[in-house]
Amino acid sequence: MDEVKLERVKDPQGTTETLRVTGGVTICEARDFREALLATLEEAPEVRVDVSALTGIDLTGLQLLCSAHQSALRRGKTLHIFDGGNATFREAANGAGFQRHTGCPQDRACSCIWVGGES
Repeated sequence: MDEVKLERVKDPQGTTETLRVTGGVTICEARDFREALLATLEEAPEVRVDVSALTGIDLTGLQLLCSAHQSALRRGKTLHIFDGGNATFREAANGAGFQRHTGCPQDRACSCIWVGGES
């Protein structure tokens, strides 16, 4: 698996910040990934996590994305996942049982990142 790279990019209006994730996210990179997610959530009302160049992700990485989404909701912010059709990401999420037809009980805003997914 490739080394993880985390790059934060703000849109010109400053309302959305994108966290681009390349390489692989495993338990070994969990601390850096968590810190990048939290820092990005602090900066903008809307966060987009771009995993289109991800080459691998384990259960820890998927759980961190879910946790970041819940943190965003508690803060009145939004978090979206953009996978660009990345088969590696989709297969990992599917294999771990994350893809859903409806959100979890905490998803009162009906914004679960695992329902449907972006392409």
